[in-house]
Amino acid sequence: MRWIIRGIGALLLIIVVMLGSLFLLPGDRIARIASDQLSRMTGRAVSITGDVGVTLWPVLGVTAGGLEVGNADWTDKGAMLTAANAAIGVDAGALLRGEIRITNIAAQSPVIRLEQRRDGRASWQFTDSSSGARIETQSEPTASRRRPLSIKKLTVTDATLIYDAEGADVLRYEGVDLALDWPERGGAADITASMAPAGEAVQLAARIEGFADFLEGGVQPLRADVATRGGEVSFDGRGSLNGALAGDLRVDSPDTARLLASFGAGGVTLPRGLGQSVDLRSGLTLTADRRLALRNIAVDLGGNSLTGQADLALNGTPRITANLRTGALDLSALSDETAETGGSGSPTTAGLEGWSRQEINADWLAAFDGDIALSAESIDLGQLALGPTRAVLRNDRARMVFDLQDMSAYGGKVAGEFVMNNRSGLSVGAS
Repeated sequence: MRWIIRGIGALLLIIVVMLGSLFLLPGDRIARIASDQLSRMTGRAVSITGDVGVTLWPVLGVTAGGLEVGNADWTDKGAMLTAANAAIGVDAGALLRGEIRITNIAAQSPVIRLEQRRDGRASWQFTDSSSGARIETQSEPTASRRRPLSIKKLTVTDATLIYDAEGADVLRYEGVDLALDWPERGGAADITASMAPAGEAVQLAARIEGFADFLEGGVQPLRADVATRGGEVSFDGRGSLNGALAGDLRVDSPDTARLLASFGAGGVTLPRGLGQSVDLRSGLTLTADRRLALRNIAVDLGGNSLTGQADLALNGTPRITANLRTGALDLSALSDETAETGGSGSPTTAGLEGWSRQEINADWLAAFDGDIALSAESIDLGQLALGPTRAVLRNDRARMVFDLQDMSAYGGKVAGEFVMNNRSGLSVGAS
């Protein structure tokens, strides 16, 4: 029994000495070790600045007055991440064995800049600084192995997130909270985020299987759910870090205007039966160069149902190619709206005489290019009842042609086209 007690006492003494030696290390020394390790992991310049201190709880490691992670060498728009306050946790046991393992990173009020080029390059694709290969290093001159990149927990609060995709508008979100929970390097990672792009909370929850392989460019199963007070958007399928996705998309929104307003697209008024509510199911494929394909679309727009397929090219001006089908299409709400506004798009005013002199803004004609075909068994326009109809909407550089290929109406056939051209001032014509 005495030897057992002595053995336990000696073990406790060794643990105390080991922990004491850890915490006797100066904070700037631990900060330098951590920044060097992060630099080797990412191939980016990592600097820890400001007052540095050693902490016991909630992070075993160091706190710093500032953290900066450099951006890719092909961009000149500033650091990828800057944070006013940061904490980096390390595995104490690994540290005593001469190894550095980052277990936790916490950043407060950081600015995160993500950039992507048309050729597939992305600022979040890291490379090993010593070899130039993706997260690889050489243990011997003739052998290479994967560097064990693993951050068990990442917590970001009150962040400013900037996403700059070449050929698209820069997106900027403030007040973003982000958390990553990745307990096992070979396992799945859970990601949660919260933001309010237009003052109303948007919540994201995602799970990515095989997260280590995902970070190295591999394709892994993933699921993501975005929830707002206006509805939910979910995706279930597979994806990779370069932005490629393939799987099933679902949109369930009882209030589409509120859903769009949550993402900053406020002021949208949708007629009855044309999207006031949306229930959509579709197969989705998104390539790394931002080409989106929707297949087996089935959508209920609050009374009108559509099926079909669509392709969208999202680089520069969006290009849409779609073929949609429906049964009985009820567009009587458009006739009701026209009657309420006196046919001018604005409420009627007592005593108003003559034509409106308000300028017609047709800039929306340049919002997209493409061809959209629609086939309907019948169309109710309120004051007009149409039979089987096929029409194609073509738009090319602000010149929109509504091609009425075949329409049955009152025992006869109607065909023709209506043109709106805003390339050099608005003009309209029809035949």
